[in-house]
Amino acid sequence: MRAKKKNKLIKIAIKLSEYNEILKKYNSSNKYLFDKVLRECNKLVDDVDTSDCSHESNEALEEYKRLINEPKYYSNLIEGAISVFSQYIQKEKETYRVLFLPYKYSMWDCLESVFEAAKEDENCEAYVMPIPYYDKDQEGNFTEMHDESESYPDDGGIISWKDNQIDEIDPDIIFIHNPYDGNNLLTSIHPDYYTNKLVRKDRVIIYVPYHVFYKDNEGSPIPVGVSEFYADHVIAQSEWHKRQFEIALDDYKKSDEVLNELIDSFDNGNKFVALGNPKYDKARSLSKSNYPLNDNWKKVLFDSSENRKFTMLLDTTIRIIFLKKESILNKVNEIIDFFEKHDDFALIWRPHPLIVPTLRNMHPELVSEYNKLVNRCKNLNNCIFDDTNDMHTAMAWSDAFMGKNGSMIELYRVTKKPSIMLEVDEKSNFESDGKYDENILSGLVSDCQVIMEKDYGLGNIIDFAKKYRKQDSTSDMPATDGKRIYEFAIEAAKLKLK
Repeated sequence: MRAKKKNKLIKIAIKLSEYNEILKKYNSSNKYLFDKVLRECNKLVDDVDTSDCSHESNEALEEYKRLINEPKYYSNLIEGAISVFSQYIQKEKETYRVLFLPYKYSMWDCLESVFEAAKEDENCEAYVMPIPYYDKDQEGNFTEMHDESESYPDDGGIISWKDNQIDEIDPDIIFIHNPYDGNNLLTSIHPDYYTNKLVRKDRVIIYVPYHVFYKDNEGSPIPVGVSEFYADHVIAQSEWHKRQFEIALDDYKKSDEVLNELIDSFDNGNKFVALGNPKYDKARSLSKSNYPLNDNWKKVLFDSSENRKFTMLLDTTIRIIFLKKESILNKVNEIIDFFEKHDDFALIWRPHPLIVPTLRNMHPELVSEYNKLVNRCKNLNNCIFDDTNDMHTAMAWSDAFMGKNGSMIELYRVTKKPSIMLEVDEKSNFESDGKYDENILSGLVSDCQVIMEKDYGLGNIIDFAKKYRKQDSTSDMPATDGKRIYEFAIEAAKLKLK
């Protein structure tokens, strides 16, 4: 039985009990009021849908109907029938309907392990409905629409946004991962799915961020988007980040009186909850066997003797492009130079997918230089330019990572493979002098710590990483964050649906 229906039936039983007290009072003193209340009881019971109730629950309700229409009104017997009905309803197994609304498949990993936990629960109906999104031009107008529904694996629970309306699905819980609604400068989900159109009193909205923040980058602001104003709960990756969300929300309240009223009306006092992030689940459990290579990647990552080359993954974020501009492009150029000279190594360069439209809108003077770097990478036999919609193939098949503050370096460190924080403003030394302690560096990697280029030199770290070469995991790690988030969502729904 749906949880919201069960709660409705419990409330009906309470109402019937209240009516019984009124009927007991007017039974011998006011026939007009007695008959009026009795009609209300019959109407309330006749309107009850007990199609999915147990046989015992239906029998108890039928007994109540019989008793209230007897010539003589026996309030004690009727109260007993109501009590029996209520007890049977309380025993009914309650089910929850959970709907996931992803829009970009590359961000699905922030919800995937929650969905897996929901699917494993026999008392849950879980559905994934990928929704469309639009590009925006410089004036903020919608341009091309994208629908990535076909990218999702058909492993049960995938439904089409074209064939289904949210209110018809009637979910108890909705998971979202877009914080902006229409306020993103570059893209927008379809307006039908803006969060203010999803909220209802009998529904829980939970926002799970599609990004994680590098744990040591505490100087970066933690943004709060409009979706988070309306959401019942926002999942934070740690207690520190939960506090930053709370501070940011307080700042929004102080900045605008209207905004303050909006936030207060949707603030349940427990909006931010530190439960990790499903993206960590995905990163911890990466295995090459789950990400088979296509022929083009095989040619780059394996030599002529079918031996796999030592492979490094390079990440460039939008933020670093904004902050460093020419410096980061020079750094990428240096790195490509190095790999051009070392055919026994391989490089996978995976820039943020929105770098090009961001540069066109905000730094058009850098577009030409950036495109030259992309073409250089694509033309080298030992380099891959990864613009696919799934970063996990690159993460699984690489042996080490290079990048700056961002989601990918935060995720890569939990794979327990070397993660290198690049020093963007200084020229890299790719030569190794061997002056480093392998045990210290191994300890940093096994403790999921990032290795700083400035502390050891890039050449030394690459030399160490080549020797380290962590073997592929033989068993998947449990999806602990996703399970915790799912269990929290069910408890939140129980509270809100009462």
